[in-house]
Amino acid sequence: MKKITYLLMVLAVAFIAVSCEKEPLQQFNESRSQQEVVPEAEDAVLEQLYGLWTRVSESEGSYKSMWEWRFYEDGYSLRHIETYEGDRLMGLNGGRIDYKLENGKLYIKSYHYDEWTAWDYAIIGDTLTLSTESDGERVVWTFVRTEDANDKLVGCWDAPYTNGNGNRVERHYQFHTPTYGSVYDMVYDGSGSSKVNFLYEFRYRIEGDKIVFKRLNTGYALTEYSIAYRLAGTKLYLSEGNGDETMYSNFYEENNIPFRP
Repeated sequence: MKKITYLLMVLAVAFIAVSCEKEPLQQFNESRSQQEVVPEAEDAVLEQLYGLWTRVSESEGSYKSMWEWRFYEDGYSLRHIETYEGDRLMGLNGGRIDYKLENGKLYIKSYHYDEWTAWDYAIIGDTLTLSTESDGERVVWTFVRTEDANDKLVGCWDAPYTNGNGNRVERHYQFHTPTYGSVYDMVYDGSGSSKVNFLYEFRYRIEGDKIVFKRLNTGYALTEYSIAYRLAGTKLYLSEGNGDETMYSNFYEENNIPFRP
């Protein structure tokens, strides 16, 4: 348990079940021997690393964790982990992970931490294997390259309304990745100052003219709901509640600002 806790703190992995699984070290050593990385080849390795990698890990009891890790350019990545006990969501962790390649190792750190952790890595075909030492033991994680979903909604979309107190509110739908997002309100008072009211995180997929959502509420079995949508340039129209359309604007795209949640 000490080893697990250490890994969770360093790597910002939220739940015990994520790190309990151990995979054969021999398999990693065989993969690593097929890919001897030298510094001048690191650009080529980065090209292989970009994209979505997934894994499913099971631990003692009935815990199962589902990972999605997306590597982008410039040392930026997003990782999401859902941990279930049966059909109940017990843990949710997602966010930015910074990374870099140096001297044949992959260094990663949570955006909120200063300490880098070194990992041995091997990319063989569509398999990414990561390995590191923790408390004298070797931990090995294996990921599979996965085709990503459509990213046409990725961005931050907002629409203004007035709440019951007469304050201006901006409702924000942030689609962080092609499968994960969050909703929050920016509430303004009479003086012009504002505060953020976070509402919920969600998982989503696109089916025809509908967005199918799952609110990621821990401790519960998740249910789905759908909202009809249409996309017109930098405007997203959602049919919520009584069926009337609400227009959301993509502020980042309209102002040529890179979107990185």
